[in-house]
Amino acid sequence: AIPEDAYVRVVKRLVEAIRAEDPDRLIVADGLRWGRDPVHGLVDLGIAQSTRGYDPIQVSHYKASWMRGSDTWPEPTWPLKQRENDVWDKERLHKERIEPWKALEKVGVGVHVGEWGAFQHTPHTVVLAWMRDNLELWKAAGWGWAMWNFRGSFGILDSNRTDVTYEEFRGHKLDREMLELVKAY
Repeated sequence: AIPEDAYVRVVKRLVEAIRAEDPDRLIVADGLRWGRDPVHGLVDLGIAQSTRGYDPIQVSHYKASWMRGSDTWPEPTWPLKQRENDVWDKERLHKERIEPWKALEKVGVGVHVGEWGAFQHTPHTVVLAWMRDNLELWKAAGWGWAMWNFRGSFGILDSNRTDVTYEEFRGHKLDREMLELVKAY
């Protein structure tokens, strides 16, 4: 929760130092609020910005030990209805997590999804539906992405999800459905 002016001040100094060593280096700065929000104060620096793909957090971080209270959240669904008029779905993802970044692109800033995924306790069917909506949105936006992580509790290999039929792959447990989904985008 860093104020934008403080973040911009630090990033400007970092960009100056990097460019002094390598003027052509690709530089990517994270967005604000854990990568959720674009940083308009960096537009004139000629650098790219990185968003995240974890919203809603109740889907991506269900029962994550480092998220206080996540073990008390109801089991997530997709779309996720939190309250009467509070629904997360593909349309809301587009409005809140794509549109603000597309506005940044319109002024010449490159955007990419620096990390995303869902923790191992989110039901597999929910994860795949949520992932599909995100991947479709990012493809339509023309953005690249990087999963957190490939192997481990968020990943395609060795996630230890209890509701997946794994395929053995070179000594690892492969989530074939998830692999085929991400390969499609």
